[in-house]
Amino acid sequence: MQDPIDAVLIGAGQRGANDYGPYALRYPDRLRFVAVAEPIQERRTRFAHLHKIPLEEQYESWEDLLSTPQKARGALICTQDQMHVGPSVTALQRGYDVLLEKPIATTPEDCVQVIDTAAETGRQLHIGHVLRFTRHFQKLHQVLRSGILGEVINVDHRENVSFWHMVHSYVRGAWANQADSSPMILAKCCHDFDLLLWILDRKCKHLSSIGQLVHFRPENAPSGAPARCLDGCPISDTCPYFAPFVYLDLLPLWRDVADTSTGLVKFAAKTQLRAPGLVRAVSKVVPFLRQMSDYRGWPRSVLALEPTSDAILEALQNGPYGRCVYFCGNDVVDHQVVLMQFEGGMSVSLTMHGHSHLEGRSTRIEGTRASLNAFVGFRGSWIELNEHRSDRSFRYDTTGEVRGAHGGGDVELMTAFVKSLQDGSSQHSLTIARQALQSHLLAFAAEEARLGKRVVDMEEYSERYLS
Repeated sequence: MQDPIDAVLIGAGQRGANDYGPYALRYPDRLRFVAVAEPIQERRTRFAHLHKIPLEEQYESWEDLLSTPQKARGALICTQDQMHVGPSVTALQRGYDVLLEKPIATTPEDCVQVIDTAAETGRQLHIGHVLRFTRHFQKLHQVLRSGILGEVINVDHRENVSFWHMVHSYVRGAWANQADSSPMILAKCCHDFDLLLWILDRKCKHLSSIGQLVHFRPENAPSGAPARCLDGCPISDTCPYFAPFVYLDLLPLWRDVADTSTGLVKFAAKTQLRAPGLVRAVSKVVPFLRQMSDYRGWPRSVLALEPTSDAILEALQNGPYGRCVYFCGNDVVDHQVVLMQFEGGMSVSLTMHGHSHLEGRSTRIEGTRASLNAFVGFRGSWIELNEHRSDRSFRYDTTGEVRGAHGGGDVELMTAFVKSLQDGSSQHSLTIARQALQSHLLAFAAEEARLGKRVVDMEEYSERYLS
């Protein structure tokens, strides 16, 4: 039996501490965190306490941590988008194998620098494209490889960001302003470009794109709306973005879970909506229900380290998540469409928007022998096939495990990362990282096409940065 892989965490926020960090607690025989770098003391101290990291291995900055002798095999880089390059390049140069949260970086040049550094140092570089590891997209990949669809002619893929997720992350949150983060088509859809390149196994030849910010602007604010939701909003009873409705009542979250899940999870979510007191009472003897009766996960966990109702209320009174969505100074788009032609004449469209009732990705693929429809939601997913000649249909339940984010994708990504470090080969991870680079270049090209109102030749665009 192998000893657990030692790792350091750089950035103990939502992704690092709450999504990847629990893997080491769940599987202590596989992974052990031995140091943490995080500028916010409460986060740093909490993570260190959970993982039994001594005070001398708790650092305020990544520079402080990486200036010391190498202390682990792996490094997880989970800082904000604009802060990915420095710690990633330095960690690779200091001998760490790196798991880097997506996006790789916020410019094409910086993305290439990170990939090149991994190649030059011979270290492993894994990118946080967790959706590749979900049961749903693994099955979708398998179906495409089986040939049952015949020749693929057309693909329509949609990233349906729910209305409440949109305002949480891209209006009130950390990704609301492009100068402070990255274009929304990169921050949200580098996943989707990666999936399209992976499941279709072809290159994009050229693309165009349209989109803009339409709704979340000051001129669309209701008459008399204050700067903060709790300062006497005149439409608090009807506004879908009203902060207490999103974060205290949690009705959008539980509706989403109820509408996209199956079995016990669906029943529990519906009961939570109808009779939260009953769920609270039963949760005393059914631990599973405490996930609902005392919910402290995303998005609440972003507002407060210990997201009790009192802490959430205080955050809404004083923090950025209590602001009226029409007065947040946000500038990223709230919808964007990318039209692509892949090798062989295949037409592919990617639609991203932030006005969906339900959170989820939907995919429609038309082939010469069959059609495919697929949906992956907050807590449930499926794939349906219809053969042209026989009229037979097949339906696969691709719902992943309830524990962990992204339908179990986070857990499987971490498992693959640990196994790769145990096996010790860097070539496979570098191949996947270079594929991730291609997906990022598609996102950057789409933003250039949108702003320039032109068609981008992807071979010429890629040569600009890769030659």
